[in-house]
Amino acid sequence: MIALVASFFSLFVGPLVYQTFGPLRRTDKIVNGFIIVMVSCTILFEIIPDTYAKIGIFSIMICALGFFGPTLIEKTFRQAADTTHKLTILLGIAGLLVHAALDGIAIQTGTNLAQTSGLSLAIVLHRLPVGLTIWWILKPLLGERYALLTLFFMGLTTLIGFAGSQHIMMFKQSNILSIMQSLIAGSLLHVVIHKPHSD
Repeated sequence: MIALVASFFSLFVGPLVYQTFGPLRRTDKIVNGFIIVMVSCTILFEIIPDTYAKIGIFSIMICALGFFGPTLIEKTFRQAADTTHKLTILLGIAGLLVHAALDGIAIQTGTNLAQTSGLSLAIVLHRLPVGLTIWWILKPLLGERYALLTLFFMGLTTLIGFAGSQHIMMFKQSNILSIMQSLIAGSLLHVVIHKPHSD
């Protein structure tokens, strides 16, 4: 239970630090670079290999669709560019919520296997940049209130994953989830690279 509580509050550490030091231009550039590298590495070395093992080359194709699709729509229908970008961001956030549920499952699994310390610590630490990424993307677009609300829902989704781990694990084995993960991974990468600015 301690790990579950820690995983919730760790989401807010990154935004707190960023709000403290973010106004500095140099700090902002460092954070921007860090988030792009972190998200890219997560997609390339964690999500894509996992989905590739289940649906093969389609995982790469679907990820590419998620990345290039919004750009093509924005260029083809310039008037709809803003709406397309916002929908892409929402899709990326939906993917992070799914990932939060999987974190809850992992915490429950670690508890059942009596391996809580190492696994839970890894989950808590990796949620620090996740919280920072959400804040970095949503605050300029929607404001602090909705960014904080999204972080709260991520924590709630983790709790749902923890409580309903057995039922969610059955869904996790399906190809539908792998397709969704691939599409959302590409969308999230698109969002991070084409981050909305406050101006």
